[in-house]
Amino acid sequence: MAVAARYVLAESVASGMGGDWYDAIPLPGGQIGLIVGDVEGHNADSAVIMGQLRSGCRAYAAEGHKPADELARSSDLLTELDTDLYATCCFVRIDPESGIAEIALARHPAPLVRCPLSGILVPDVPANVPLAVAPGHVYVSKEIDIRPGTLFFLYTDGLGGDPVSDAHALLASAGNAGCHSLHELADALVANASKGGRSSDDLALLLALYEGNLIRSVDRVARMTIKKRDIRSVRSARKFVRNYLLSRELEALIDDAEIMISEIVTNALIHADSDVELMLREYPDRIYFEVRDTDARPPVSTSVIHSDEENAVAEHGRGLDIVEDLSTAWGTSPHGRGKSVWLDLRKTGALRTSS
Repeated sequence: MAVAARYVLAESVASGMGGDWYDAIPLPGGQIGLIVGDVEGHNADSAVIMGQLRSGCRAYAAEGHKPADELARSSDLLTELDTDLYATCCFVRIDPESGIAEIALARHPAPLVRCPLSGILVPDVPANVPLAVAPGHVYVSKEIDIRPGTLFFLYTDGLGGDPVSDAHALLASAGNAGCHSLHELADALVANASKGGRSSDDLALLLALYEGNLIRSVDRVARMTIKKRDIRSVRSARKFVRNYLLSRELEALIDDAEIMISEIVTNALIHADSDVELMLREYPDRIYFEVRDTDARPPVSTSVIHSDEENAVAEHGRGLDIVEDLSTAWGTSPHGRGKSVWLDLRKTGALRTSS
C-alpha cells in the first residue's frame, strides 16, 4: 500500500484544535487498517477525546478485531469516557493476500473507491450509528473485492461539496494523478476544498493505493463457512481441504491436513455458538489454514471425527497434540470478538516445529 494523508484545520476555528483524525495501521497476518474519524466540536475537549479514541481504535485494530467489532469496542470506550461528545468513524481493513477490503462505518461518509475497471464508486456500506450514541449497537460491515491499482479515499466532512463529483473532476484535470503521485492528488483535493470556501470544518484526508500482492497469491485463497452446531459439516470441511490440495497437486499433505482440520473445526462447532469460517492460503513454501469462530476461549481438545464408528473408539483429549505434532507451526490469536486457530503445513519435507 502506498499512503498519503493531509490534515487541515478549519480557518474559522480560533482554538486551533479539532477532533478529526486518521491512521494507517499494520495488522496481524500482513493486513492493513485504514481509519478516519471525527469527534464533534472544535475545542480542547474534542482534541483530548480524539486522542484517547484514536489510541483505542488503533489498539483494537492491532489486536486483529474485525472492522465492525473494532467500532463496537471503540463505541464502548467512548461511552466510558467522561464526555457527552459523540464521534463518527470509518474503518477499512485490507487483506492483500485475498484481495478483499472490509469496510465498517459509524455514521461516517463512506470511502470513495477508484477501481481500475469501473471508475470511482461509493460502496454500499451500512451507515450504522455514531460511536457512543447507542450502547450495545451491533455494527455491520461490508466486504468488497479489490484489484491491484484500487485507490481508497477516506475523508471527513471538511472536504465538503460532492466528494464523488469532485474526485471525478480532480482525476480528470490532474491527468489521473493518483496513478503516479498520491501526494499530488492529496494536495489537489485540499486545494479544491479551499477554493470552494468550505472552511467551517476540519479536513482529514487519507489516500491509500493498493498496489497488489507481490507474491501473486490472490488466486490461491479459498474460503468456506459452516453453520453453527452443524457437526456433520466436518466431513464437508475435510472434502473442501482435500479438493483444494488436489487442485494444487499436493496430495502428500491431504491426510495430515484432514486430521487437523477435523479437530479444529469440531472444536469450534462444539464450543462456539457461532458460524465457523475456514480459510486456506497457498504460499510458495507452505499452506496456511485458519479457522475462525466467536468464542474467545482457547481451543479445547476433542476427539477426531472421521465417522461415527471411528469416533466411538477414538482416543479423547488428543486432538491438539495431533495438531502440534503434524503441523509445521500452529497457534491461536484474537479475531473480532472471538479467536482464530491457524496452522501451517510445509510443502517440502522440512523439519516440523510448533509455536
